Amino acid sequence: MNRDSLLRTARILLATLPVWACLSGAAQAASTPMKIAHLVPGEAPRGQGAALMAKEVSSDDRCNIDARVFPNSQLGGTTDLIENLQTGALEVAILPGSFLVGFQPLIGIMDFPYFWPTDYDDLKTVIESDAMRALLDTTEEKGVVSLSVWHTGYKSWTANKPLDTVAAYKGLKARVMPSAIIREQDKLLGMQPVAMPFSETYVALQNGAIDTQENPVVTNYLMRFQEVQDYLTLSNHGTLDQVIMVSKLWWDKLDDGCQNAVREAVADGGDLTAELVYKMIDEKALPAIRESGTEVVEVSDENFAAMRDQVLPGVKQFYIEQNGDRGKAIVDAFEDAFSNL
Repeated sequence: MNRDSLLRTARILLATLPVWACLSGAAQAASTPMKIAHLVPGEAPRGQGAALMAKEVSSDDRCNIDARVFPNSQLGGTTDLIENLQTGALEVAILPGSFLVGFQPLIGIMDFPYFWPTDYDDLKTVIESDAMRALLDTTEEKGVVSLSVWHTGYKSWTANKPLDTVAAYKGLKARVMPSAIIREQDKLLGMQPVAMPFSETYVALQNGAIDTQENPVVTNYLMRFQEVQDYLTLSNHGTLDQVIMVSKLWWDKLDDGCQNAVREAVADGGDLTAELVYKMIDEKALPAIRESGTEVVEVSDENFAAMRDQVLPGVKQFYIEQNGDRGKAIVDAFEDAFSNL
């Protein structure tokens, strides 16, 4: 190459350098997307918790993240969300523990009935315990990092009769979530578990295809089950809490500072969610349910103990048979945490 050619090449490179510099700077300034997907309306407590989490992460100087929330199954159903977490197509999902059992059966302990503390302060202590951390860590082997659990209320039953005794359940058809533990619970209560999408539950209750379903009070209220059910039984027999999961592929790319920012935002979102759950129960859900004509029934301590004795031993045995030594170690760890409350 002669001298003139070299000069022309140099001028071209110098002329294009500012363009490449700008493109490089733009790439560095581009925000990392953080899609947060869940299944319920944005006004639900967990929806508002997700919105707070997104706001805090997006404004935190430790991260360069653009976090956005997609409520109401906008990004797909439970299977879609979990598979997308595993492939990295989705960054964050908020799902009930029951829906994780299909890909990590050990999470099934979250569905145990008559097992968890019925006082929220005690439950929060357990949620923050080493036992819960060890359980959540088991999802990493499936490509999902479970950061925390958000409490969204204790379960209750709706039906056209009170379900406050063991005998009341016998022969009923109950809508069941995709959880082997819950199916076993229903069988031990003498019911017939019926699998169906949650979106079909209202009509199934209305036309008598099923007799009962279980959910926290706020969910029952938001789904308007009081319109097609005569009784709400405040059994508090279990939880349907949410697991906050992130894609391991995405998470491992974040530096320590950004990971800490996300964890703190998740904790704040969880606190807000629990606060709003109980506020909604007291100020909206129970008053509206009662005003609809649905009778709200409580379970006596004696009947609660009878239901626990009917169901919990069999559920524990089933879980340990399904999960072996790992399952037994998890049960033992939680029972040890309970003993320290």
